[in-house]
Amino acid sequence: MTQFGKSRGSVSSMGKRLGEAIRGGWLSTGIQVVVLAAVLLAIASFSFRFHPHSGPLNLLGYSLILVAAGSIALSPRWPVAAVGVALGATLISHGLGFESSPIDLALMVALFKAATPQHPWRTVALGVGTVLGYVAWQLIGFGQVSLNALVLGTLTVSAFLGVGYAVASQRLFARQRREDEIRRRVTEERLRIARELHDVVSHSISTINVQAGVAAHVIDERPETAKSALLTIKETSRDTLRELRGILNVLRQFDDVESRQPAPGLAQLDLLVDTAARAGVPTTASIEGTARPLPAAVDLAAYRIIQESLTNVIRHAGRASARVTVAYQPDRVVIEVSDNGRGAAMQSDSNGWQEGHGVAGMRERAVAVDGELDAGPQPGRGFRVRASLPTNGSGT
Repeated sequence: MTQFGKSRGSVSSMGKRLGEAIRGGWLSTGIQVVVLAAVLLAIASFSFRFHPHSGPLNLLGYSLILVAAGSIALSPRWPVAAVGVALGATLISHGLGFESSPIDLALMVALFKAATPQHPWRTVALGVGTVLGYVAWQLIGFGQVSLNALVLGTLTVSAFLGVGYAVASQRLFARQRREDEIRRRVTEERLRIARELHDVVSHSISTINVQAGVAAHVIDERPETAKSALLTIKETSRDTLRELRGILNVLRQFDDVESRQPAPGLAQLDLLVDTAARAGVPTTASIEGTARPLPAAVDLAAYRIIQESLTNVIRHAGRASARVTVAYQPDRVVIEVSDNGRGAAMQSDSNGWQEGHGVAGMRERAVAVDGELDAGPQPGRGFRVRASLPTNGSGT
């Protein structure tokens, strides 16, 4: 058992190291080095036949090929060093007379991997340095520079650098797009969670605050009324804890945990009406048309808009009653919540009615499902919220 445990631990450790190598890119780089070296050695084994003045490579010639091919292992972290090693091995190979050696290809690969849009001047400097290296070798070896060789070499170096630069630019652009998409999704999720917390906490705390005030006011003279208010506080706080627990499960990414409670939706409309009534706002609800299942996002948005609207009535309308209307139309559901209270008196200033966070959150919910929302004071008294949410033919 002990030996088995040690073996299993060793395998686990090897697997861990392999995973780190894959994530760090070293495995991919190692494969590239092996493939490039194999291709160059294979070409070198017969390329001398096409060079009448060059014989087969010896051990030193093959070793220089391996050094040049191995230099690209430095490219991910030290691209300039990779080009320097490859260029040095290439010039030494040509200086020793290994004209048939395909070692130049390794240098071109190193240049390709070194080109990057983050360092354009470094890319240009590497190209110029490589061309000057070939010029120096020709001057030392032959005493002159071949114009044809100079033009061909410059074009080749420029081509590999240009293609490498283009590929690196495309990869950078794709990575930036992925990062922007991730940031966008994170921002959207933060806003969604903020709306959920606002709707849950604001509605519940408003109800609890009203009921606590009622209980404190009548506890001596009407204990039964105070008891009823305390029971309402208990039920509201229990429901709030359940919804908050659901939100926390999302934050913890418990993908395998299924909610034990149904997702909030228009099926729980009666609960919102009862809660508002217990908070001191008599509320009636009516359904127009034939109720049908809605897309989950639309159903949740409708529920939260009604919840926030009733919360605003509880907080701002004073002594008032509210009416909720849900109209099922062929391609959308229209929600209207109105009251006969003080209207926008608690949400206005000298410049007129000002939209608060609650209304802004409701509008964001409507827009998120391609809907629209209109909110504002009614003529005379009261406040009205109307939302039109497309259902995309749901239930048809």
